[in-house]
Amino acid sequence: MEIIAKKERKENSCFDHDKRILLEGYLLGKTGFPKITGRTQLARIFNCDRKTIYNEIKRGTVEHLKSDLSTVMEYNADYAQNIADALNENRGCVPKIMLDTALARELRRLIVDMNFSPYAALAELEAKGWPSKTRCVEKTVYNWVNGGLIHGIGRKDLPNKGVKYREAGSTRRYSRAECAAHSIENRPKEADDRNNFGHWELDTVKGGKDAPTDCLFTMTERKSRNEIARKMPDAKGKSTVAVLDEIERKIGSEAFRRIFITMTCDGGSEFMDIEGIERSCIDGRPRTKLYFAHPYTACERGTNENHNRILRRFFPKGCDFSKVTDDEVADAVNWMNCYPRRIHGGKTPAMLYKKYCSF
Repeated sequence: MEIIAKKERKENSCFDHDKRILLEGYLLGKTGFPKITGRTQLARIFNCDRKTIYNEIKRGTVEHLKSDLSTVMEYNADYAQNIADALNENRGCVPKIMLDTALARELRRLIVDMNFSPYAALAELEAKGWPSKTRCVEKTVYNWVNGGLIHGIGRKDLPNKGVKYREAGSTRRYSRAECAAHSIENRPKEADDRNNFGHWELDTVKGGKDAPTDCLFTMTERKSRNEIARKMPDAKGKSTVAVLDEIERKIGSEAFRRIFITMTCDGGSEFMDIEGIERSCIDGRPRTKLYFAHPYTACERGTNENHNRILRRFFPKGCDFSKVTDDEVADAVNWMNCYPRRIHGGKTPAMLYKKYCSF
């Protein structure tokens, strides 16, 4: 009996905005990406069928006006994403709330007329009885309201007036192909759970709008919460690389690789020299791996953000870092690292850092 081999299934064949940004980078040779237009080669890169690449490029190709007023047909990631969003808008089944007028009417009475929050409204229904067989949880009510599915209820009727609400994907899309290529979604799992040492969060602390360009480069280790801060003359990529090079020369390339396994930062210009950050200044080999958090998602670097707020106790907003000495920075960092932490059972970050670094 003849055995027919199953065709290998392609994973991750659906394109999202990040993949579209990468595809645009390859097709146009943008931001340091090699220009690749071959559909077969692109299919191998994105691990999908060649037909998927053909369809995606066809969907996202739009006329562009050049500086000399001539036009050219090129792929555009944002245009392709808008088309995909429009096609997906009406997918799925009809939400229950649109079929249950009794529940919608009762929620509108509680939230709009009684000024109840969704949680309080559901608690009231649990206590006094539901108007129909439909049941829901608090998150579902928020989804209904934010989606405009309950007539007469808008975000303005919520306790926070909808200020904290963010459309899914509206601010989490990378605008740079290099950031999408080094997305935090590709970061190793061991960096997420804080069970392993050597994964750092990066940022810069600046003075004020009218202050000189001097700033602080800050690094926070996710497991121990140990802090490193260095003065920089400006928030540029070469200054960031210079600080990391100085640390590597001081401790050696092998120790650097063991201590700084991954680094996670935002999409600031000071972190755009990805190659310089990842490459050793001693032997030219990879020394760390850089990942970018999603735009406007500081919670993905929450430890570093909290530590930056602590640093602001010593260097308030508007501080002129050109007048701050290296010793003053070292004193502030030493205080932070020697401060007992509840999360460590009273131990300090310095104690744990020393333990983990004793190779």
